[in-house]
Amino acid sequence: MTSVELLVVIGLTGILASLLLAGVQQGRAAAARLACENNLKQVALALHSYHDTHGGLPLRPGTDQWAQATLSWMGYILPQIEQEGLWVLTEAAFHIDPLAFHDPPHVGYSTVIKHYVCAADTRLLVPLTDQFGVTAAYASFVGIEGASTSDGVLGPYPGVQFRDVTDGLSQTVMIGERPPPNSLLAGRWYTASQDTQWGMNRGPDISMPVLCPALLTDPPCIGPIYSFSYGRLDNSCDRYHLWSLHPGGANFGFADGSVRFLSYEAAPILPALATRAGGEVVAVPD
Repeated sequence: MTSVELLVVIGLTGILASLLLAGVQQGRAAAARLACENNLKQVALALHSYHDTHGGLPLRPGTDQWAQATLSWMGYILPQIEQEGLWVLTEAAFHIDPLAFHDPPHVGYSTVIKHYVCAADTRLLVPLTDQFGVTAAYASFVGIEGASTSDGVLGPYPGVQFRDVTDGLSQTVMIGERPPPNSLLAGRWYTASQDTQWGMNRGPDISMPVLCPALLTDPPCIGPIYSFSYGRLDNSCDRYHLWSLHPGGANFGFADGSVRFLSYEAAPILPALATRAGGEVVAVPD
């Protein structure tokens, strides 16, 4: 072979290798998105099972008042996601200490639940220790509180019943993706309660509205209204809006138990999808 022919062969080999690598990366991304969708589906079905058993979604009024202020909705559905043993330990822990961020006795605080982790985020497969020296388990998903107020399905208020979702279960988002930032200032699955000595500007952890104004106590993030859009793990302010590590959008669990991938172009209609009784007429993208 001449030197020119050799250079041509090397160039073509490089092009083929780059195409192959891109195909492998796309295949991995598609597989991670599918696995994430499956986990979210299991969580949505667990919420339906909880509703059937207790007559409403977490947090439910009535019993277990000692736990309502501190245990997350993801904690309440542990029996429905094949975590009965951890649920028994959780109930026992609350009888000992009502503060869910005390581990021990609250071993769930640092227990990773794979159902709550998106396959695209391998960081969350082990407990993580934040800048305050606190070790906890994190989740890729959050409950949807509503548009910009508590007018949704999951949030820090007594359990909603599906009959209250007059917009239609297939027209109402219940769960969405939001990766915890590298700062670990948000995303703990077990509880949203916290010791104030760890810092006041933490969260949201277990639920959030789709339009989240910056907290006035968080100066780096004051200004914009955060909505469904691209984000970065190294930008701690991106914890205030829904996004994912998948290209182009994120998975959402709907109140009928279905899971759909919405592109970021759907941001304008997401507030309407987040309300349970807003009366909006919305065409959900395929």
